[in-house]
This record gives sequence, C-alpha cells and structure tokens, in this order.
Amino acid sequence: MIGLAARKDYYEVLGVSKDATQEDIRKAYRQLVRKWHPDRHKGDARKDAENKFKEIQEAYEVLSNPKKKAMYDKFGYVGDQSYQPSGSGRTAGGAGGLFDDVFGDFQDVFDVFFGTQRSRTGAGTRQQSVKGEDVHARIDIELSEVVTGKTTFLEYDRKEQCGACNGTGAENGTSFTTCPRCEGTGVIREQHRSFFGVFTNTRTCETCGGTGRIIDKKCPKCNGTGYVRKKHRVKVNVPPGVENGATLRIPRQGHAGKYGGPPGDLYVQVRVNMPSQYTRRGNDLLVEKKIDYLDASLGAVVTIGLPEGGYENLKIPPGTNPGTTFRLKGYGLPQMSSNRRGDILVTIRVDIPKPSRKEKKLLEEIAKTRKKDK
Repeated sequence: MIGLAARKDYYEVLGVSKDATQEDIRKAYRQLVRKWHPDRHKGDARKDAENKFKEIQEAYEVLSNPKKKAMYDKFGYVGDQSYQPSGSGRTAGGAGGLFDDVFGDFQDVFDVFFGTQRSRTGAGTRQQSVKGEDVHARIDIELSEVVTGKTTFLEYDRKEQCGACNGTGAENGTSFTTCPRCEGTGVIREQHRSFFGVFTNTRTCETCGGTGRIIDKKCPKCNGTGYVRKKHRVKVNVPPGVENGATLRIPRQGHAGKYGGPPGDLYVQVRVNMPSQYTRRGNDLLVEKKIDYLDASLGAVVTIGLPEGGYENLKIPPGTNPGTTFRLKGYGLPQMSSNRRGDILVTIRVDIPKPSRKEKKLLEEIAKTRKKDK
C-alpha cells in the first residue's frame, strides 16, 4: 500500500460493532462523553481524560458521517499524501479503468479526512472550508428542574471572525504576497516513476498552509490570527428528565470556522444537584424512610418528599417488616421522550431503640400474653 498509515480503530474507540446503527453510535458516544469529559477528572487523570475525549470526538466525527464512515469501512486506512496518475490518469497497457476506480476512491478518502479538493489532472488545488472548533461548557440544575425542564442562558467567550480583515489575518484583508515556495498554488508536487507509470505526489505547502499566499502585514486588530474573542450569549433548553452528566449539543454556537467554514458546535454538560435523600435509578427515585417499631407494628401514615416540592402521604400497614418497599406510582422523574413519569420507591427501615423501664415492663407483659395465646 503506497503512502498509507494505519488509522485508529474508531469502532473500538466507541465500543461498538461494525454493523452498529447510527442510533447505537450516538448512544455509545453520549455515554463515553459523560464518562471522559475533562471536567469530571482532576489532577493527572484530567490530561488522560482530555486525550481520550479528543479521541472519542474524532471517532464520532467519522462514524456519524455517512460519507466518512463509508470511506473508512471500505479502506480502513487513510494517508497523509494523495497519489494520482499524471496526465489523463491512464497508463500503458490499458489499465486506465483500474486507476480511475482505485485512485478515484483514494482521492475521495483524502478529500473526506484532510479537507482539500485536488484536481484529478493535477492542475491545482483550492483550499476547502474548515469547520470551527467546538466549545464545551457545563451548567448545574436542581432536581425539581429535571421534572419541569429548564430554559437558561449561557455566556462564554468564543472566537469570531475579525471584521477588520474578514478573517484573513492581513491588514485590510488585502496585504498578501504570493508564496515563493509553491508560487501561489498552495501545494508542492513531486513526480515519481513506478512500474505502473508516473505518479504525482501532492502535499500542502508548509510555508503558506495551502493558501498560496503569505501575509505581508498582519491585521492590527487580530494580530494576524483572523479571529477576535467576544462574549457570546446563547439560550439553552434543558429537557425534562435529563440525566446527570448528559451532554446537550447546540449546533453552530462554537468558534468561527476558517476559509468560510461554518462555526463549531456548543456542547453543554448538565450536572444535576441531587438531594441526599434520593437515589436515581433510570426515571425512578429510591428513598429510605425510618419509622418507629411501634409504627411498624401498629401501622402509620408517613410523608414522602416529592422531587418538584411538596409531600405525598404513604400509608404503612400494621405488621410491616423492615426492608419492605412501597411504590408511589407516577411521582418519579419524566422520560425525555414522553411525559410519562417514573415512580418513587420507598424502602422502610425500622428504628428499634433501647426501651425505658416502663416500656420494657409493658413489652414483657405483651410477650407473656403472646406465649399464652400460642
């Protein structure tokens, strides 16, 4: 295989099989993003989490895009250089059809992964637009807001295109000189002869970054970067039933793109402040309730706090054993896909204190009576 380097196994990165559906890929991605988000790790572990997080994003970028996924499935490899036959693309011996098929497919792979479009005849290249970087943020919500959902506003810094140079980085957007290395083409070409014919090795010019021109005078406003940082405010709609650690994607609210590319996306991680009396299991809430041994024996009515506020009465029947679980149906958390709510599961814990003298005497009398009845 000419000039190819093995890529990471993106299916292994996301932990899915090669026949996974797009929904399977999305679910796996969401779970891994929650697990490896850098904000959930501290110290030395944060650096590892950042690397893992980037790897997950890279894998999802490919497997969630049908065209990229098709190319990746077909070859399993991508390269850092594009090869194509010189001239018409046909070689001696009538092998033109083979080269058209094979190298045409390779060209598509390079276009997908490296963001450049090259002429099949080697006549030149043009810089393709590049999507902006994504922004990652976090918001905190209360458990009551998981029930109702929440609309909030998030303010953050992001890179926007410099208005003074229109994102070119050059003073007035025009202060450029032609790149002397590539002579304005944006690419460096080298010809190689092989058994199959003459091939042109084409790579992006390192001097100008593929633009074909070099900034003569930097824009004073952005110092040649093409970007300026500005405060940006966006509305975030948190749906009812959202889970702790879930990540919401808001398209085109990230950093500005390059060469006319679209902005990146905003990824908002949601952290739910869970009160200590609750444990979440799916859409159900688990609660432990302590009662006196007399209430367990004689029966009682206890109050159970609800996630949205307020209370609901729960009747404890006489003779309830420790560890018994009662269900308050429909008082749990809603599903994100519907208005149906889960339940509150109340497990009874019986508190048995040391009896006083009077209580001990009465209990002894009760014990004697029960023995006689038997």
